[in-house]
Amino acid sequence: MIKNISAVIITKNAIDTISITLESLKDFKEVIIFDNGSTDGTLNAIKLFGNASLYSGDFLGFGETKNHAISLASNDWIFSLDADESLSEELVSHLHKIELKPKLIGEVQRKNFFMGKEMTTAGWGRDKIIRLFNRKEFSFSDRLVHEKVEIDLTAQKILINGYLVHLAINNLSQILEKVNLYSDLYAKENDTFYPLIIIIFKACYAFFRTYFLQKGLLAGWRGFVLAVSNSIGVFYKYIKVYAKQKQKIEK
Repeated sequence: MIKNISAVIITKNAIDTISITLESLKDFKEVIIFDNGSTDGTLNAIKLFGNASLYSGDFLGFGETKNHAISLASNDWIFSLDADESLSEELVSHLHKIELKPKLIGEVQRKNFFMGKEMTTAGWGRDKIIRLFNRKEFSFSDRLVHEKVEIDLTAQKILINGYLVHLAINNLSQILEKVNLYSDLYAKENDTFYPLIIIIFKACYAFFRTYFLQKGLLAGWRGFVLAVSNSIGVFYKYIKVYAKQKQKIEK
């Protein structure tokens, strides 16, 4: 049993993956889940796991919401993960044995999956991300989107054995939902205004970069979908800022 590290997750409508995530955390004595209004059965699935403590509240952006969630843990040592991620057995085994020292942060390799297949192209290579840290020393940035654990030069970084399985996209509807959410958050946080022709160019380049430069074409239809999705995502995050600024001028 892992008693000195709390696993912390924020959720909303994660019924497709939350049971897989929580099953991989069965060796943790404490799993903190902060839900932001699930309506799809996620809450009922969470209640089946005895080590999971469920809290509910508003979504304040990814950074601030994750920091609030880690404040609810009884341990200062935090292993943060998303509701669509699960731990390999090797990763859990290393967490059992890891020596927790001041200023330690733990990076984890993550394997990213798109509708049942691991992606290694189209910008979806195996990334390394910080997931283990002491909340008294480090925390997430307060960014609405693309938050990360902020560290300084005193941090002692280690690579934890094993990996996270990231079931990032399980159906195509999720892509549209994420594009809308992330572009909304970007527009709230940014006021950088680009002319329409620049926005169109940026969207077209996002497709070109993903499909050709990042070799998305080698991933078949999945790579094409990701290239189109990235292009749409770039278009909407900038056009929402554009529309916001234009409406201010028109008033």
